[in-house]
Amino acid sequence: MKNKLNPFLSAEEVKHPTLFWVRKNLFSSVGNVILTLISFFLIYLLIVKGALPLLKLDWTVIKANMKLIFTGSYPMDQLWRVWILVLYIAIFFGLTFRVFSIKTPKLIFIISGILFAFCFLEFSVFTKVFFVLTASLLVGSYFLGSLVTKRKLTQVIGLGWVLLMPFSFIIIRGFGGFLPIVKPNLWGGLLLSLLISLTSIFLSLPIGLLLALGRRSKMKFIRVVCTVIIEVVRGVPLITILFIGYLILPMALPASWTPSVFIRALAGVVMFHSAYMAESFRGGLQGISVTQYEAAKSLNIGTVKTMFLIILPQVLKRMIPILVNSFTSALKDTSLISIIGMLDLIGISTSIVSNPKYLTGSAQVLFFEGLIYFILCFSISKGSMVLEKRLGINTKVGM
Repeated sequence: MKNKLNPFLSAEEVKHPTLFWVRKNLFSSVGNVILTLISFFLIYLLIVKGALPLLKLDWTVIKANMKLIFTGSYPMDQLWRVWILVLYIAIFFGLTFRVFSIKTPKLIFIISGILFAFCFLEFSVFTKVFFVLTASLLVGSYFLGSLVTKRKLTQVIGLGWVLLMPFSFIIIRGFGGFLPIVKPNLWGGLLLSLLISLTSIFLSLPIGLLLALGRRSKMKFIRVVCTVIIEVVRGVPLITILFIGYLILPMALPASWTPSVFIRALAGVVMFHSAYMAESFRGGLQGISVTQYEAAKSLNIGTVKTMFLIILPQVLKRMIPILVNSFTSALKDTSLISIIGMLDLIGISTSIVSNPKYLTGSAQVLFFEGLIYFILCFSISKGSMVLEKRLGINTKVGM
């Protein structure tokens, strides 16, 4: 019997909507019943064998080493520089959400709520003040962004994100005077992981684009050189590239010319991801119809303008899922630099659990650092979904 107000709904669906949904989605057939029971059993095992034992563990190892996990051996009296960088990122995150979000994003309030909640934990007053400032600037920049025209705001955001990496290295390393130089060997934990991963993303995009264009070049020499670089780098594991930079490069160069371990590791990660980015760009360029080039030529538009004003915007729009995958891969691949002695998140965890005082804390440390990686990667994925929706990219199957 159909409902009089809505003929498409049955009386049962109107009277007991929850029970109707459960029966329709979980117990509508024998196969669904089996899958539902298996899912319930797996959830039970996850709670009983996974979540509950974690709650019983001693988490003092995380509390005692929080500073090491996030900033490594960075000097305590200079930690305000890291917080300045966090405030910078919070401002431009809020402004970016203002431009690309169709409606007020819940993520901003969730992040701000978490930061305010941290104020009730056992952090120093200095840290709590910066938690409040970060949350306030994140929300405030989102709402204040409405006072500026969208075009000007987009220009400000673009400039802000472009200047992020130079600003990061200037303020983290310093140049003397009121910003004393802090050498890279004192950088560690999440700070080091983010600096290397974000720099590799920042540099691999233009380098990968140039390699992709070079591989499609009509000049044979350029095409062969770019092809050799791409294929050689893609054919070698990242760990091999890191070992070459760490062990072989110092033997091949004079001591005065040998760059620091940080520069060698960064160069290896950038080179590796640039080669993969080049193939992603090449695939995107091949997906553009030749009629686009012919139309631009008929309008007497030059080759460079055609590429940067017509072709690349379409390529980048189509490549958003691929780029997000590359970004998350770059973030996780930085964990390999711990093999050459750099104290990133994984390297710090190794040094913490090697302390006799925390020998039984390896599970807690690894779980906490895994949670950090998950939050970062999930945030990148969530941001790409917002961007795809804002740009009108259809992700439905068959559409």
